[in-house]
Amino acid sequence: MDDVLKSASTEDKTIKLAMDVTAVCGNGGFNLTKFVGNTERIIASIPDEHKAENVKNLTLGQDKLPIERALGVIWCIESDTFNFRIELKDKPCTRRGILSTISSIYDPLGFIAPVVLVGKKILQDIWHSNRWDEPVDDATRSRWEKWRNEVCLLESLKVPRSFKPAEFGKIVSAQLHCMSDASTCGYGQCSYLRLEDESGKVHVSFVMGKARVTPKKTVSIPRLELAAATISVNIGDKLKNELEYEDIKDHHWTDSKVV
Repeated sequence: MDDVLKSASTEDKTIKLAMDVTAVCGNGGFNLTKFVGNTERIIASIPDEHKAENVKNLTLGQDKLPIERALGVIWCIESDTFNFRIELKDKPCTRRGILSTISSIYDPLGFIAPVVLVGKKILQDIWHSNRWDEPVDDATRSRWEKWRNEVCLLESLKVPRSFKPAEFGKIVSAQLHCMSDASTCGYGQCSYLRLEDESGKVHVSFVMGKARVTPKKTVSIPRLELAAATISVNIGDKLKNELEYEDIKDHHWTDSKVV
């Protein structure tokens, strides 16, 4: 059984959810462990034998909450944000080495898709001109080393995990905005969740992004824009089905797609 990630609108609902799922799975002989939460109260409510190892010995109220890995994504529990830990191994500047480096960056939600796209474009440019272990030319080496040195700056990027800020009021409107575009270098989309509370306050959160390099085969910009729009619509439909927050689904939902 793999890790399970689940959110609830309040601490009480989260604690009850953890207790209920533990009881249900326990009836079938499955002992759930490695529990961790984003607040000290949630962590304190979990029995020690069910807590994750890195929170068992914490002095709640004094020690900082740790960094956790959730399905391969770095989660800073203290700030409740997703972070990036870029650890690029030294690989030869060849087609094989460049492919290995790009593939080592794990970004399932597309937070850094525009940055990774630049690396993928470099790889595409040498795909048919270099053998797997043949060193690249000086111009490509310069482009690659510049990208490789700058990608480490992404470790300072922090993306809030929750779409709804703690001080936000009761949600009266939720809109999913999916935008797409294309160029001669690449095409892709990005999705944002726009929330409005009863006082008229608006908050916008990045939800998901995706980027692909433009095929080497000549394709017109209008056709690429249609391809990007198709990706955007498919992701938008998928996100609508997965956004199940009680504070969102019980109120007016507007599906807004902008291409």
